[in-house]
Amino acid sequence: MKFKIATYILALFSLIGLIATIYIDFESNLSALISLLLYVLLPAYGAYGTWVKSRIAIPITLVFFVSQSIRSVSSEGLIPNIAPITLSFAVGDFLNGKGYLIDFFAIFMALFLAWLFKVIITSND
Repeated sequence: MKFKIATYILALFSLIGLIATIYIDFESNLSALISLLLYVLLPAYGAYGTWVKSRIAIPITLVFFVSQSIRSVSSEGLIPNIAPITLSFAVGDFLNGKGYLIDFFAIFMALFLAWLFKVIITSND
């Protein structure tokens, strides 16, 4: 049941990311491509990986959510800050573009995926 819950959460994350990627007007095609890769393809691969209990897909998705747990917010970045599902806490000075977002959803998903990966590793030994 825990793997199905993770699959549904990641599939929803990917679907919302697809909708956001389609409707947001990006400044460059490269930003749109990076957004498609980060917010659609990686979570979809993670959803597939949790469904089939893959030892490769779950750690890749885990690294993605760890990278999303603390994000810098500035207008000069190539990677847009459009996390499809987020529970963020703002830290720093956003007026000068030096703020950070601590995303508790990404932290929760990283911990959840790490636990699922541990379950897979210990069950196959």
